[in-house]
Amino acid sequence: MSMTSNVRSTISRFLQCSPVVVDAFQVSAANRRRYFWGNLPGMSRSLVPLPGDRVTLQECLEPNCGRTAQFNKLRTVTTKQNSIKQTKAALFPVVEELGIDDAPPRGDILWCTELERVFGLPKHYTDVNNMSKQNRQRLIGQGWSVPVVRHLLSPLKDYFKCVTALPSAEATS
Repeated sequence: MSMTSNVRSTISRFLQCSPVVVDAFQVSAANRRRYFWGNLPGMSRSLVPLPGDRVTLQECLEPNCGRTAQFNKLRTVTTKQNSIKQTKAALFPVVEELGIDDAPPRGDILWCTELERVFGLPKHYTDVNNMSKQNRQRLIGQGWSVPVVRHLLSPLKDYFKCVTALPSAEATS
């Protein structure tokens, strides 16, 4: 997280509350520490993955394509194109078997659909208006992780439960 303490304290002063730090690594295949300010109940509770959450990079890769994750988790993905590469050595997160005899596997970046899965988005969610691969990554990098948003908003379902309406007098007569 690159927010300075001065900026963080200014936001806290205006919102009159301290931020909660939530890291998506517990419920997704990416490290993504972010500050959240608010008065939602349960904001500081622990993140718990739900069935169906993809918490490793391998789970987010397209199946049956000969692609293997080099890492269990991605570092934070941003709008910068090189943020997909991992470690200071800028390693590709995936190796791809070429299917050619004696050809070594080669490093590869994440495909857009795989990056969407990392963030909990449906497949081809950002595939609109012939958007380029770079713009799709930029869009995803500016977004929130769906499992984190689900975590933050899930306590509200208790406040907004639907009550089944009783049959009206006209319907029973």
